[in-house]
Amino acid sequence: MIRVNKTAEIPPSLLVENCNHYDGQDVQDALYSDQHGKCYLCEQETHKNFEIEHLRPKAEGHSPGLEFEWTNLFLSCKYCNGRKPNKLEILNPLKVNIEDVIVHKFDINLGKIEFFSNSVDPTILETIKLLSILFNGKSNIRDIKGKILFDDLNREILNFLKMLIQYKSISNAENKQIIKDLLHISKEFLGFKYWIIKDSGMYDEFKEYMVWNKTL
Repeated sequence: MIRVNKTAEIPPSLLVENCNHYDGQDVQDALYSDQHGKCYLCEQETHKNFEIEHLRPKAEGHSPGLEFEWTNLFLSCKYCNGRKPNKLEILNPLKVNIEDVIVHKFDINLGKIEFFSNSVDPTILETIKLLSILFNGKSNIRDIKGKILFDDLNREILNFLKMLIQYKSISNAENKQIIKDLLHISKEFLGFKYWIIKDSGMYDEFKEYMVWNKTL
């Protein structure tokens, strides 16, 4: 999970008087473009299987007035939207560099995914709780959908590590470009790649390609 950028121009369908829907075609188009077609939670490409998710829940009594608020709407995959509890208060990805705040660790050998932070901020802890549920399953037991997410992450990270090893062996422009391409904002699982780069000793070399949606 990383910081998300949202265009300042509010889709027209959200501005009509007595707006009664938040998933108009213009909203879908804008969110898909802003988030490069990726779920804001798991960072996987959603393709046609996406939903419009409310950061602050639209359920009655939770966040009155935010159901049609542009800054409260995000593109999500069906898997993540279905598993995010309504009462969870997570970090706002429009305001926080989540990849800096929450450590994303994937031990491929152990098949273990961890999220942690030195902060005791309740919202950060709630975000960690949600990410752990999405990637590890409830009580660290993955169902079929969770296993598919894990397998997709495993493939992407294995390839990324392979390319890093290749670059360390032969540090030429061609191999560096491969890493840069895998760090492009449109690619999946950037939160994990960010921390791999930080732990690899190559952060200074690649940090300019990992600013993504940060406010500079």
